[in-house]
This record gives sequence, structure tokens and C-alpha cells, in this order.
Amino acid sequence: MGRVLILALGSRGDVEPCVALAGALRQDGHDVTIHALDDFRDLVGRAGIDFASMRARLPRPGRGSRQMDWAMTHAHRHPIVAVAGVGLWLRGVATDIARSVTPRVRPTDTVISGILTLDTALALRAALGCRIALALFAPCLPTHEGPSLIEPLRPAHSSVLNRAGGTLAWAAGVWWSRSGGAAARRELGLPRRRTERSFLVPPDVPILLAASPLLVPAATDWGPGVRLTGPWHVPAPDDQDVPDGLAKFLDEGPAPVFASFGSVGLASDIPLFLDAAAAAGVRLVTTVPRGSDMAPGRVGATAYAVDEAPHAWLLPRTAAVVHHGGAGTTTTALRSGVPSTAVPHQFDQHYYARRLALLGVGPIAVPRRKLDSAGLARMMTAMTCAPEAAEYQRRAIRISAEAAGERGTAEAMRVLRTARLI
Repeated sequence: MGRVLILALGSRGDVEPCVALAGALRQDGHDVTIHALDDFRDLVGRAGIDFASMRARLPRPGRGSRQMDWAMTHAHRHPIVAVAGVGLWLRGVATDIARSVTPRVRPTDTVISGILTLDTALALRAALGCRIALALFAPCLPTHEGPSLIEPLRPAHSSVLNRAGGTLAWAAGVWWSRSGGAAARRELGLPRRRTERSFLVPPDVPILLAASPLLVPAATDWGPGVRLTGPWHVPAPDDQDVPDGLAKFLDEGPAPVFASFGSVGLASDIPLFLDAAAAAGVRLVTTVPRGSDMAPGRVGATAYAVDEAPHAWLLPRTAAVVHHGGAGTTTTALRSGVPSTAVPHQFDQHYYARRLALLGVGPIAVPRRKLDSAGLARMMTAMTCAPEAAEYQRRAIRISAEAAGERGTAEAMRVLRTARLI
């Protein structure tokens, strides 16, 4: 039986579902390794999964080039800045990632890749003959159907405009993987560019879309190679795995609002959260932003900051959730049974923010570039003590009950077996 190697390049929202899938693979008797950024060594290790470093880390404010710092700070203001910023970072880490990944792969292996390493996976298949599959966590595949596309021109309709715009967006996403693919081809002794059209996935490569059908309706024109499996969840940790200070803070008063912008959060968000929570009259739990000098622990009498939030454990213990609209956080918030809304910054976050509002579990999203503390306070109030809060809570409980029946990792395993990848 060949090994399974998972290339999980990205933020926690890209890595944590892969940990869930790796756990199912290991339980089924497979030798599985996750290749990820050094930021997630502990996350993977705590699950008992073999970790292989990509010899790179997520970008942090103040620790990269001036151009990278500017792009990170301003990514939420315009999509072109966000796309360019990700591309700039990927070019900078491409060689290190290629040199860490390519020597570890054997011809008998199965490689499961995210979109950022798609071209690397195709290079590995071309050089070694290994089997590959693509894992996605957002509906970035071209389609006519607006509800099933991250950047539709006509969100509520089926339109050729959606298909055309979706194709351009998909090509941009695949473009991100080209620098890594070129580096992998150098390491493998392949020609620099592959001959097939660079933005297409070969039809024999299975695509697993690990998203909830509650959030992402399956498009009828995705084709037979795409499977909407449902989300891949890591079980909630036991109480002893949660910081003592956080558990004590939760026990001391009413359920707080959780507010965090996750992997796109900045140190400047903390005053925004604190001011909004104070104006709304709610307690607050937030996360320490990457690259910040802020220490985890209490922030005044009514707020607490955690270095790493175990969402599956924490969110059901809150009164409401305000997040950035990342795929993983959105899904976990839906499963928590409490009202939630998103403040989208970039990419698929705008899609998930729209979908949350349509489900009626929270107020209409406000993009980060338009958000101030007064607007955030109104969102917190709407989900906790305003007249509409009861309806948000009712819908959140109903959606949570429906989501509890999803078995995404089991469906993913079935798809991989059917494709003879495991």
C-alpha cells in the first residue's frame, strides 16, 4: 500500500481540514504525512499525524519585504492588492517548498494537493507517475450558477457571465501555483513549463470540494470529476486541552462574543474589537494577531485574548461570532449553533459572508474596508440583545442540527477509494 502525502500550503483553514482527512486515512491503515508550513507543526503533531516541514512560514507584518508588508496591510482594500500579495509571498517561498517536498515523493504515493500546490502536484505526477487529487475548500471552480461560485457577476442567477468571470478567477488561483510548480520542475529535471493549458485540471484528477452543502450548493455543470464531500472536521478538544485562563474567563460571566479575523487579522483590529464590545455591552474573546507583541490573557475586565483558539470547543460556548469569512471558521461557526456574521477581507470570504446572510444566522456582512467600531458594535448587538437576535439564534440552532449530520471525511474516503487513490 502506497503512502498518502497531503500538501497543505496555506493558513490554518487550509491545514485543519487536512488533519481531519489524515486522521481518517490513518484510521483506515494508511501511512499519511502532511506537508505544511512550520506554523502548523504543533497542530498536526497534536493529532498524531506525521508532519513534514515546507521550510517556510506564513508572512508576518514587519518580517518581510516592504512590498510584502504593504500588501498585507492593504489587501482588504482591493482584490488586485490581495492577489499580488499572495503571489509575491509564494514566489519568495517556492524554492524552499519545492526542495522540501520533491525528495519525499515516491512513484507509488498518492498526493492530495490544495490549489496553491496544484502545479507542484502535476509536476510530481509528470516526473514520478504518482497519483494525485485536488482538495478545495471554497467553490472556486467555473460555473454558470451564481450561488455556487465565489466571485459571481450575477450571484442569484445562472449566467454565461458567471462562467466567464469564474474562469478568469480560477485561472488567477491556479496562477498562484505556477511559481511553486516551476521550482518543482527544476528540482525534478523537467522542462520549465508544462505543455497542457495551465489553468485546467486534467480530467483524470479527482477534485474534492470539502464544503458544506448548506453553504455551497452543488453546481450542475461542475462535471463528474468534482465531488462535494461536505466539510472535514477535527473533533473538539477535551477541556484539559484548553488554556486554563480561557476556561476560567468563560465561567465568570455571560457568554462572550468571539471576534477574530483569523489569518488576515492585524494588531490594529484589537482596539476595534474592544471598542465595539464595550459599546455593545458584551464580553469579548479574541485572538492574538500574527506578528503582534500582544500577550495572551485578560485584556481588562471584560475581554480575553487567546494565542490559538480551539474553535470547535470555543464557539458553542459564545453568544455570537464575528469572523473574517474563511472557509473553516465559517463552517465551524455554523456548527456551533450560535449567531454568526463575517467581515470579509478578500477572496472567498466575500462568498461565505453572503451565504451566511442568506441563511439568516446573522446580520448582513460589512466588508473590512467599510467597518468601524460603531458598525461592529451594531453587528454584535443585533446578534445578542436586539429584537432580531432571537430569530438569528433560532436559525443558528436549526442549521447547526442539519450540519451535525454531515460526514465529509467519510465521503472523501469513499471518493478516494472509488478513484483507486487509496
